[in-house]
Amino acid sequence: MIKSCDICSAPEANSLVSASALRGAVRRGFNPFHLGLIPPSLARLATPDYPAKWSQEAMEGVMSKSDWILCSACELKLAPYHPPG
Repeated sequence: MIKSCDICSAPEANSLVSASALRGAVRRGFNPFHLGLIPPSLARLATPDYPAKWSQEAMEGVMSKSDWILCSACELKLAPYHPPG
C-alpha cells in the first residue's frame, strides 16, 4: 500500500515520525506553511491565522495524538527542528 505524506500529500512517503517528536519540532518552530511544504492549491485556501492554528493543533489538539508519515522532502525540512536522540 502506497502512503501519502501527512504534510504535503506527496506519494510514497516512508518516514515515520512519532507524535511526540513532531510536537517537539513544532515547539522549536517547525511549521509546514512557513516552510512552503503545503501544496499551493491548499495554502491559498488557508486563512492568514491558519498556520498558527495548525501549530497549536499539532502540539495540543487531535493532530498531536498520532504518528506522522513523511516524504523525504518534508523529513529533510523537519530535521533542523528535530534533533537526533
